[in-house]
Amino acid sequence: MLYPYKMMPIYKDYIWGGHNLRKLGKPAPEGKVAESWELSAISGSESIIANGPLQGKTLTEVIKKYGKSVLGEKFASDKTNSTLPVLLKFIDAGDRISIQVHPDDEYALKHEQGKMGKTEMWYIIDAEPDATVIHGFLENYDKEKIRQAILDEKHEGLYREFKVKKGDVVFIPAGTVHALNGGVVIAEIQQHSDLTYRLFDYNRTDAAGKKRPLHINKALDVLDYNSRKALFNGISIPGEKAKVKYLAISDYFCVRHIESKGMPIEMNTTDESFTAFMFIEGEAEIISNGEKVHVGALETVFIPAFMGSFILDGNFTALQIFIPDSVYEEYNYLSEMGFSHNDIINGVAGAENLYASLKTTA
Repeated sequence: MLYPYKMMPIYKDYIWGGHNLRKLGKPAPEGKVAESWELSAISGSESIIANGPLQGKTLTEVIKKYGKSVLGEKFASDKTNSTLPVLLKFIDAGDRISIQVHPDDEYALKHEQGKMGKTEMWYIIDAEPDATVIHGFLENYDKEKIRQAILDEKHEGLYREFKVKKGDVVFIPAGTVHALNGGVVIAEIQQHSDLTYRLFDYNRTDAAGKKRPLHINKALDVLDYNSRKALFNGISIPGEKAKVKYLAISDYFCVRHIESKGMPIEMNTTDESFTAFMFIEGEAEIISNGEKVHVGALETVFIPAFMGSFILDGNFTALQIFIPDSVYEEYNYLSEMGFSHNDIINGVAGAENLYASLKTTA
């Protein structure tokens, strides 16, 4: 049962949602939609396969049954310990989302019943002309200053804000305070975690008149007060059949941007890990074992690790998300292509952390 799994979206309606997913071609419900969870094994929000012999089955069921054949050797040594390592979403921030932070793995494992932390990446699909995001603090504040500011609800002037446009990449390591300030549609690639600690939610209330809870003490525990690079443009790789750009290399996920103009692209899976495609624009067919799976804008397809060779054909833009055999091999590949250390660190999200560990082990 190894073929391209087209995923059925799970829609979430939060108070900051918008109407743009539908405008951009996704058959979302009428009214506000905040998030479309595209690939998830989170309990209560488990993705369902929309095509083929496994249609109607949850991805969790399929992983449990087929284990490493689906996820790959890297994440599933047998059928009983399978764990999906990423969570993929399309997000429409019609309004400001809460100012928030996510814990790292160490903190989450200790304080959140063995859950994983969350490092994430945003790819800007669409943005209003003056759209901005929050990423980090303006200064290296100390914990007590931030605690008092939160208690006094004096958030003005605390955070760095960056203008964003279509095609920008924002990388958000665990511990980084962040927020979308409205007017943006993004693809979010993240660790498979639903842990979010809110610092401020603009005193908004839900339909029942209740404020959403804040998580001040936990947020203060995990906040990183040092500034990090926020925006990345990627590194383009020469190619004849498609324009390929490396957007992210990290221990948690790698992301490539693929823009095809109708020339079939031959690809292969590895036994180590699955891959997934989030289609941003256009249409494509994924051809495997003589069968074709048609996909359009803002749809997501999961490719099982042991599926083998396949072809991507069409006029489309997509994000390819994968976990490589070695993140260092990805870094070295870019180096061998002639890119300098500074090119890679400044162009590819997550590479700065990777290069730091490379230096310490050299």
